[in-house]
Amino acid sequence: MSRRKKTPFAPWESNKSDGFENRYIRCADTQLMSAAMKRLGDKAFRLYIYMRMESGGKREFRLPYARIRQLMPITDPTIKAAITELKQAGLIDVVESNANLRQPNLYAFSTRWRTMA
Repeated sequence: MSRRKKTPFAPWESNKSDGFENRYIRCADTQLMSAAMKRLGDKAFRLYIYMRMESGGKREFRLPYARIRQLMPITDPTIKAAITELKQAGLIDVVESNANLRQPNLYAFSTRWRTMA
């Protein structure tokens, strides 16, 4: 089995001199143009993009508030509001809520956004 040739990003897409990124995300235009995505506020949208990046392509992932605060300069109430917005938009689900255990929640990307009008 042969390896696929890596394609570098264009100069306007990357800050790397050679255009090769270690991590990147894919986002389909049907999702970007969906009603659910268009209704998101800027903080929820940015958090969703960071969630996609931090998940490493997996459907289920953990993302501690401390890591979110490193990625985005926002407060815990704002993080909670953005997560609520993403849940209501059908983009994520909370699989495990571990607030009482002082552990990061387990999130999963959802397909419910497809039916949100």
